[in-house]
Amino acid sequence: MPTIWGFLERVQIGDSGKRAIQVRTFLRRGAAIHIRALIEKETTVARGVERVDLSTLKEGEFVEVTYHHGRDGFMEADTGYVPPDGPTA
Repeated sequence: MPTIWGFLERVQIGDSGKRAIQVRTFLRRGAAIHIRALIEKETTVARGVERVDLSTLKEGEFVEVTYHHGRDGFMEADTGYVPPDGPTA
């Protein structure tokens, strides 16, 4: 399963129920990229071993996101994992 590791830049929870996260990750030689992943109802969001609500995640937290390519070519997250006492940016 493809996985991205990086720092959480933004949590988006829209009025229409659309939810997404934006993660900043670094490539070789220090280049940074920003990745946006949709968070669906089936997506597991966890801090350590405990499931948590997306709204409890904080910007700057280190995250691990597994994903698949969803409808319309958007990246859809399968899991969003935050270590219980992970580093922040």
